[in-house]
Amino acid sequence: MSLLTTVNLAKAYGPDDIFSGISVSIPRRARIGMVGSNGVGKTTLLRILIGEESSSEGSVQKAKQLKIGYLPQESVLDSPQTLWEECRTALSYLEKMQQKLKKMETAMADGAADEDLLERYSNLQDTFERKGGYTYENMIERTLTGLGFDKSDYQKPLNILSGGQRTRAVLVKLLLSDPDLLLLDEPTNHLDIQAMEWLEGYLRAWRGAVVSVSHDRYFLDQTVNKIWEMTPAMEIYQGNYSAYLTQREARYERQIKEFKKQQTFIEKEEDYIRRNIAGQNTRQAQGRRTRLERLLKEAKLAPPRNSKRIHLQIQAGERSGDLVVRTYGVQVGYMDDEKKC
Repeated sequence: MSLLTTVNLAKAYGPDDIFSGISVSIPRRARIGMVGSNGVGKTTLLRILIGEESSSEGSVQKAKQLKIGYLPQESVLDSPQTLWEECRTALSYLEKMQQKLKKMETAMADGAADEDLLERYSNLQDTFERKGGYTYENMIERTLTGLGFDKSDYQKPLNILSGGQRTRAVLVKLLLSDPDLLLLDEPTNHLDIQAMEWLEGYLRAWRGAVVSVSHDRYFLDQTVNKIWEMTPAMEIYQGNYSAYLTQREARYERQIKEFKKQQTFIEKEEDYIRRNIAGQNTRQAQGRRTRLERLLKEAKLAPPRNSKRIHLQIQAGERSGDLVVRTYGVQVGYMDDEKKC
């Protein structure tokens, strides 16, 4: 069963069509990478999926009670709370479970322990434990450490952290919130190599579904098993990014052959019609012309498109001087630091 399905989605701004005919589905445990040139509509599609934008045509169908987590391309968490306090808010669902468990325990202690209550308590306790209810502090610390935060950052107010740190804090909260479906728009922005490797491992082991928009080939190779390419139509390839490149080239070569074959057929039919339309075979020529007109109207192939590649030849310049930059009296620090560094 799919978590989310789109049917003939289209988006236009005034007379400008962004994309059309997008029909895709996201199954459980999906690992999908979305690629395409800038401006083709990848971010717009994600915003339609979460309901922040409406489509011009088509529909989005979601599984009942689907919980979606969305990481925008540029997002900075701004809050007077400390980093640790803000991360705890992402686990409010665990606190609600814990409160339900306590109410059930109170009811059972008062003698209301029927079979239905015991079964509901057991199921909720299993879910609470599986989602880390008894180890949530370790879960917060592992996620913060994995995404490059030091323990010294935990008690700092978010609004004094750097822009990159506050962007990473958005991702921390998103992962801790445990959605059914993650939609990530350029998730490796502001991550160093160690944080990227940690995120790759996290996503590989995670039980939910993920759709990642990314220009990072290595990240997609490590985290996805299906590629959506927006052209602005949607073409689907099985495998990671490297497999997609191989398949796309083979698909392009196949489309070229089919296009050339059809063009040859059209030319032969047009030549036959010209030579016979007014001769003894006029009825056969008229029949061929009718069939050709139908082909040109309904089934004529468009020339296949292939992404253009830029080839650069860069020559090394002359060596610069030994002194490149000189500074005087520079100090760097944060407002709550006791000393500058």
